[in-house]
Amino acid sequence: MFELRKIGIVKRASAWLLDAILLAVLATGFMYIISLIAGFDHQQDLLSSYYNAWDGYREQYLGEIAGRYGFTYEVSEDGKQFTVRLQSGENADYFDVLRAMEEDPPKEDEDPALIKAYNAYLDLKLRGIDCEGNLIDEKGVPMGKLAAQNSLVTSLFFVFLSLGVLLSYLVLEFILPIILKNGQTVGKKVFAICLVRPTCVRITHLALFARTMIGKFAFETMFPILLVYMFLYGGLGILAVILLAALLLLNLILFFATKNRTPIHDLLAGTVAVDAKLQMIYYSEDELNEAIALLHREEAENSKS
Repeated sequence: MFELRKIGIVKRASAWLLDAILLAVLATGFMYIISLIAGFDHQQDLLSSYYNAWDGYREQYLGEIAGRYGFTYEVSEDGKQFTVRLQSGENADYFDVLRAMEEDPPKEDEDPALIKAYNAYLDLKLRGIDCEGNLIDEKGVPMGKLAAQNSLVTSLFFVFLSLGVLLSYLVLEFILPIILKNGQTVGKKVFAICLVRPTCVRITHLALFARTMIGKFAFETMFPILLVYMFLYGGLGILAVILLAALLLLNLILFFATKNRTPIHDLLAGTVAVDAKLQMIYYSEDELNEAIALLHREEAENSKS
């Protein structure tokens, strides 16, 4: 009567997988809508135009300046692959060559081809490029700076991803479970799973919100995504991988070692996943206390008789 009716790992994993698929689909849809509203395609086109312009510059000028700054520049026979190395043999990138030229620009008495390459670099770096590759002025965009535009596009994608996942969690893990009652998502409804407090009392909206937004969205989803982002773009390197593995290990330990198989989001919210068909759910602590008192009175009467 007052026991938690636990569910099997297979059923719980199946419900989680169904919810994860729905979450991914909905998040993708939200991201697409937000990107249309924000004009993300234009920023991507601008970034592509920057890449095309810099590739054109590389093809035209890099051979003229690589040797001057201690690099070798090799192009494959089909012209599609190129390799930049330090003269010591270490791998480099053509932006390393450009940075070297920027730090030590050519003198007036040096090779005219080198001076021309440097002036073209300044022109390309300081001015904007439209989607057709024409040099134009653009307001509000980091003009001519490939790294800045790449950072902008990457940041926008991260923002769209965050908003898409946030809205998806709000719909699938908060609003819908309020409608379906007892914290049931689509996956939980299909596989007859619900949420209760460890005392078998119905969960509150506040607990459901904490489970969804703090546990699932912030800690279990966006924090790992942020770690991946920092690994790829932020310079955390192996530390991000270690933190990501530690988070996964912590969740596995909590799930398999705790009495009620309680992952991080349930631990933070004080909730437990149980069998919806077998679980007795009390709507409040008062109702639970009344049931306990009634049971004690019945036990007392039975002992007297």
